[in-house]
Amino acid sequence: MIDGEDYATNLDQGQRTVQTAQEQNPYSKMAGGVAGNVAAMAGLGGTAAGARAMGITGPSLLSRAGASMASSGAISGADTAVRGGTPEEIAGSAAIGGGIGGAIPIVGAGAKAALGAVADRVAPTINALRNPTQEAQRRVGMAMSRDASANPAMMLSQADETVAAANRVPLVNADRGGETTRALARSVANQNPEARALIENTASDRFGAQSQRAVDFVRRIAGGNADDLAFQETLRTAARNANAPAYRAAYSEPSAQQVYTGRIQQLMQSPTFRRAVDMVPKKSADRGAVSGAKEIGNPFTQNSQGQYVLRQSADGTLVAPSLEFWDHVQRNLRSLSDKAARSGDNTTASEIGALRTALNEDLDTAVPLFGSARKGAAAFFGAEDALDAGRQFANSPRGIPEATKAFQKFTAAEKRAFSTGYASELIDRVKASGDRTNVINSMFKSQAARESMELVFGPQKAREIEAYVRVEDIADRLRGAMGNSTTARQLVELGIGAGAGGAAGYGITGDWQGAMIGAAGPKTLQYLSRKGDAKVMESIAKLLTSDNPQALRVAAQQAARQPSYMKALESLGSALAIPARSGASIVAQ
Repeated sequence: MIDGEDYATNLDQGQRTVQTAQEQNPYSKMAGGVAGNVAAMAGLGGTAAGARAMGITGPSLLSRAGASMASSGAISGADTAVRGGTPEEIAGSAAIGGGIGGAIPIVGAGAKAALGAVADRVAPTINALRNPTQEAQRRVGMAMSRDASANPAMMLSQADETVAAANRVPLVNADRGGETTRALARSVANQNPEARALIENTASDRFGAQSQRAVDFVRRIAGGNADDLAFQETLRTAARNANAPAYRAAYSEPSAQQVYTGRIQQLMQSPTFRRAVDMVPKKSADRGAVSGAKEIGNPFTQNSQGQYVLRQSADGTLVAPSLEFWDHVQRNLRSLSDKAARSGDNTTASEIGALRTALNEDLDTAVPLFGSARKGAAAFFGAEDALDAGRQFANSPRGIPEATKAFQKFTAAEKRAFSTGYASELIDRVKASGDRTNVINSMFKSQAARESMELVFGPQKAREIEAYVRVEDIADRLRGAMGNSTTARQLVELGIGAGAGGAAGYGITGDWQGAMIGAAGPKTLQYLSRKGDAKVMESIAKLLTSDNPQALRVAAQQAARQPSYMKALESLGSALAIPARSGASIVAQ
């Protein structure tokens, strides 16, 4: 209506002009087609529904390939139809576009897998040669990251670090990880002699000092030198003083004024027994200085033949020994027996102990109140006093409810003596154990031991014991982790290859990725990897046996680079998805 010409004639002329321009400028045509297709699909691919429809996202590779095939075929067919194509041309374009679109996700997955193989397999080899220390940090960081994700409760906490420092447990970085970290230590130890020597020496030296650490810990929990004889005697004296009324009642008994049985006369034949008799005046004076008692004279004297006979008083009567005198004798015998035991002379200690037992049996028979005063609540434990009761309880724990009732009958001083005796026996058992015996497992970890310690030391100190045992147990796991497992699965998971950086070929990894890398030059990779891995393994061993936790932060930073790289690959794949599908439409045209 405007120019008076036919529309069909104008359309035909315009199409010929466009075709001529495209033939003269083929690159511009291609660029325009790509830009137009990308622009047209970018908006759709940027939405969640559009991305699924185009096969960019989806639950599986097969579903993505199907969606890409359907959407690419539909777009290509529709484009041909709009351009005026015949039904046959429309079907052909749809078939071509659908075929290419369906192949795009599969090809993309293959490319991504190949790039991942390079990152997972070849990159460690290159990094090992270029910077062994950095590669070691990366591998340790990855192991620590896996442990933190899998079982955080098994990782050392700040509270554990504090307990270890307080009890001088020398922690290393391997202790701060979990099973994966210890598997890494085992792997490098199995493949590199230098790494193995470093790890095993660290674990062995630390284990060798475990007994002394346990002794020091028990002493601290007991509140003093529990195995010190002077300290024990002080506690015994305090317990006796607290029970002084019972002793005075026994000393006041008529039968206690003159005690000299035939058996005691026989005991006087022993030089050690006579030595304990001669010690009474001096020791009773020392003990009386604290309790207010007077020195007790020795009722015995030696005749011209050197025999011990009873003294005579001014009126000519014999001075008979009293119960109180024999009480000091039996205490002197116990002191002599304890000293012999501490010096390692167990035979002499046993012989002196037998003399003391025989004396006390006669004294208890002569004055029953004496046995009751001496034993008190300790009789439940089959002991003579509270300190000895603690020792007996450590060796053969009784039922906790019954033991608790007996323990509650003790005075405060007796309870202190009881806990000291218990701790003293624990220390003696630790010292008597073999040099390579795990005293933590044998003495602290049973249910009976935990319940006994809670009774003896109280709930708060029982929690301290539990925390100490946990730290010692974690510290000893590195020693227990040293084995001989060198399976390919373990090596691949940890990024360490059997002389080839973990991926020389199909023979090690058992998958097509390893075969692809191996085909690129397995002999070369093996040679280079052996050179690099030796240094990496030594660096890993040094990092794991270091006591510097700050080094793990650097390791964590190095490990974080690999996930970031793989995320970048994922983003790159998504960014290229739309142009790839746009290309399917261009080819179909």
